[in-house]
Amino acid sequence: MRPVTILVLSSGVPAATIAALAERFDVLGPGDAPEIEALVSSHGARIRGIATTGKARLDRALLARLPALELVACYSAGLDKIDTEALAERGIPLTNSSTALADEVADLAIALMVMARRRLVAADAHVRSGAWAKDAFPLGRSVTGRRIGLLGLGHIGSAIARRAEAMGMQPRYCTRRPVAECAYPHHADARALAADSDVFVIACPGGTANRGLVDRSVIAALGPDATLVNIARGEIVDEPALVEALASGRLGSAGLDVFADEPDVPLALRRLDNVVLAPHLGSATIETRTAMGESVVRSLERLLNPV
Repeated sequence: MRPVTILVLSSGVPAATIAALAERFDVLGPGDAPEIEALVSSHGARIRGIATTGKARLDRALLARLPALELVACYSAGLDKIDTEALAERGIPLTNSSTALADEVADLAIALMVMARRRLVAADAHVRSGAWAKDAFPLGRSVTGRRIGLLGLGHIGSAIARRAEAMGMQPRYCTRRPVAECAYPHHADARALAADSDVFVIACPGGTANRGLVDRSVIAALGPDATLVNIARGEIVDEPALVEALASGRLGSAGLDVFADEPDVPLALRRLDNVVLAPHLGSATIETRTAMGESVVRSLERLLNPV
């Protein structure tokens, strides 16, 4: 029997994951755009599965050339360039690694929150520069007892909420519809959530639908004592408005793992001492990246043993 053929669409899928797939499947790719085009032209009719990341384009036009496609497994949590509507129309399942990475990303969100509110990056510089011998470091702001607003309450948002509750914080959230059996206060829009939050964590999907969702009015609703944390996607936030609010003191602090045009981060943002910056490290541990790869393999194994 001929092995099941899958296409590794994105070079972002790790080599170890591709090797594990090659033990089970006839693997095509990855490659650059011309190589993928050649593979689809030659083998598109027999490709039954795709391993990819949210940064590789999988649009309606490409899907139309894959008539045998049965499943798409995304290595990342984000689905930014995947046409989910076109997949749904054909009834093709789409999996991602949000369960595998939720705890790791939640840990980073909490770390960014504490670092921003206690100004730990600036405090580190205060010690290293010798300034501590001359002056005490300014007081920070607590997290205990504070209201934490979660823009999105999926796997990652829920993991953040659990950690926040353990720290004595009070979660509330914003989603398009209230989550069944969730006791946290629900807000129907981001601005209302911001007005009811001391810490505002962005944990919703990126993409066109949520581009600019956290705009100038949402940032203004947070106020000068609040902290914004973004571990989702940079385009969700109006970055110039965020920089302006942080620089003017209209927003107290921020912890950012993602940016609008990463890896290019605005100089004005890099110069601020009330913001903590990380280079998109959300899931970046050996253990979690391994688990993410394993989730892709498990998903595609459904093609070998369909229910």
